[in-house]
Formats: sequence, structure tokens, C-alpha cells
Amino acid sequence: MSLKPRRVDFNVTWGAIRDTIRGVITLDHVPRPIWNDRFSDVYSLCVAHPEPMADRLYAETKQYLIDHVSRLLILVQEEGELNLVRSYYNYWSQYSVGSQYLHSLYLYLNQQHIRTQKMSDAEIIYGSSDSSGGEQMEIGELALEVWQSGMIAPLGQRLVKLLLEAIGEDRAQNSCSIPIDAVRGTILSFVEVQGYKKKGQLQLYQELFEEPFLNESGEHFKRDAARLLQEKDVSLYMERVKAKIEEELLRARRFLHASSLSKVSQRCETHMVAEHLQFLYSECVTMVQGERKKDLSNMYDLLKSVQNAMVMLVDTVLDHIKTQGLTAVGNIDTENIHITFVENMLAVYKKYKLLIQEVFKSDQNFMGALDKACSSVINHKFGKPVCKSPEFLAKYCDALLRKSSKGISDSE
Repeated sequence: MSLKPRRVDFNVTWGAIRDTIRGVITLDHVPRPIWNDRFSDVYSLCVAHPEPMADRLYAETKQYLIDHVSRLLILVQEEGELNLVRSYYNYWSQYSVGSQYLHSLYLYLNQQHIRTQKMSDAEIIYGSSDSSGGEQMEIGELALEVWQSGMIAPLGQRLVKLLLEAIGEDRAQNSCSIPIDAVRGTILSFVEVQGYKKKGQLQLYQELFEEPFLNESGEHFKRDAARLLQEKDVSLYMERVKAKIEEELLRARRFLHASSLSKVSQRCETHMVAEHLQFLYSECVTMVQGERKKDLSNMYDLLKSVQNAMVMLVDTVLDHIKTQGLTAVGNIDTENIHITFVENMLAVYKKYKLLIQEVFKSDQNFMGALDKACSSVINHKFGKPVCKSPEFLAKYCDALLRKSSKGISDSE
């Protein structure tokens, strides 16, 4: 390979490059000597004497990709609606890999001609425009742009309709008419086709697929909630909703881009939890008073993601601990009342601290409620002119100090 600029017959050289591109983009076998020759031809055109032909090479390559994708579009459509997703995915799998090889073949054009003219990353990220203006794109990026405009633009709505139907079949636990890898691969192609962008990489995916998917999922969650509410069983409803959220997240991991997972769970929580808080609250007091740990744990898991939804549960737990504390220390009639008072109060604190750790994952809202409830009990006057707690605590501490001379146990 001579690095010296020389005169080049563009038509002859482009004809050889075009024949090789055909094999590269369709993943046919391209012998190493042929690859090396075409690599040299790209270089020769870029540094041709007396006038470089890089712009002409770029224009011809772009037109070739446009024509190639147009032919693929016809082939995809000829497969019929039932095979549209499968056919699209097969050609995308081939084209996306082939475009990466093509990008490597045009390495010199990309690095020495196109990149020198491109906007900097800072201009793209912080400026008002993206790299999709009038400037030239690197060949791998160009190939993706051509696929988006030549394949996704005309087929997008039809593809999304079929994809949503396939996911609906999966929800209904019916056998999917489209292979899972084709469904997932097609959905992710909406992300991958814009993967070269410095900003807005998910815009096409979000607008074309994610938004209609979330809207359709929202209607499904509303119907599911209405069906479950007919059973009028809060415990069962919470179990079913938790299972539904896990099921939907599993489905999202199987089909969608990772950025959609939180949106799926949020949409499910909105329609199955936030919109039915009064139903969930209807047994809140009964569950807390009965200290039904499984039910309380389920309620906590569902309410914690909904803004301000836990206030009712926290307040109910606080009132319950306060009631139990007052019962434990309110009617003590023994000789060593100070000892019984403190030990009963400590027993209440330890019991509900363990419950909060186990059921509410040591959530600080509930730990704060425990402290407030115990403080309220300790400061309660129990019908007396003054609160007796300071006196009981002083006597209890005095008793401990007296024991210290004899030795006290670690628990004491």
C-alpha cells in the first residue's frame, strides 16, 4: 500500500469498493486480501491527486446504503404482516453487524476526513444542536441513520402494534406467535439505532415504543385492579399486586431496555396501589392491632413507593405502640412499682423494635414512631397531678447502683 497521493480513477475504484461493500453489509465472506485492497482504495480516494475524492466517496456510499435498505424494506414487507417482526429482526441482525464491519473498512475516511469536521462532544452535549445537522457522519453512524429513516420510519407503527400484541399474549400466558428473541431484538433496535448519539439516545425508543407500551400497560393494570377488588380481600389483594409487580418487572427485563424497568413498576403502583389507598387503609387498623406481620410487610412494600402513602400506616403503628405501652405500665400495683414500670416499658420497646426491624426493614419513619410512642407513654400522668416516670426511673437507677456493689449481670 503506497501512502503517496496519486491520480485515481474514481469510477473504477468505487466499483471495486461497492462490490466489497455488498459482501460486508450482508455478512458474506470477504477474503483478507480483498479487504486489504479495499481498505487501500478508501485511503487512495481520500488523498487522491490533484483533488481528494473523500466527499464523493461519502456521497456514493450513502446512496448505496439508502438503496440497500430500500431493497431490504421491500423484502421485509413481502414476508407479510404475520412475519413482519421476525423478518425485520433477521435483516436488522445482519445489517447492524455488517455496518460495524463497514465502519472499520472506512477507518481512514472516518478518522482523517469526517472527524476533523465534526462538532466536538461538548458542543453536541451542551449546545443547542445534535450531530444530525448537515454535517457528514462517520460511516457506521450513517448506516444506522439510513436504517432509521429507511426502515423504522415506514414500518415503526406496524412493528409496535405487533410487538404490543406479542407482549399481550405473554401477559395472557398464551404461546407467543413471535419468537421472544425477535420481539426483544426489535424493541432494542430502536435504542441501538441511535446508540451513536451523544444525547437523546433513547428518544426514538421512548416515543415510538415505550410511551404506547406504558399506556397500554396502564390500562391493563386498571383492569387487573378492578377484577381483584371485586374479591374485597385486602390481604389477598396485596399479595396479588406484589406478585403482579414482580411478574411485570420480570417481563420488562425479558423484553425491554433497562431504562423502562422503574417506569413499569411505577405505572403498576400508580394504578394498583395509589389509586386504591382507601381500600388498603380499610384494614390497616385491624392488621396493626392484630400485629399481622405478613400483611403489614406486604402493605409496607406497596406503600413505600407511593408519595405520602405511608403516613396512615406510621400513625396507626404509633397509636398501637402507645396503647400497648399504656396498658403495660398503667395499672401496676406492686411493691416495687418502679422496677415493674421500667421493665415493662423496656419490654414494650424491645418487642416493637424487633417488629419494626422484621416487618418494616428498620424504616426510620417507624423507628421515629416507636420513640414518639414510648416518650408519650413515659410522660403520661395516668390521672395524677404530675408525671411519676422521673421518680420511677430515679428509683430504678438507684436500685441498680445499689446492686453494683454486689455485682450486676450484663443484661441489667
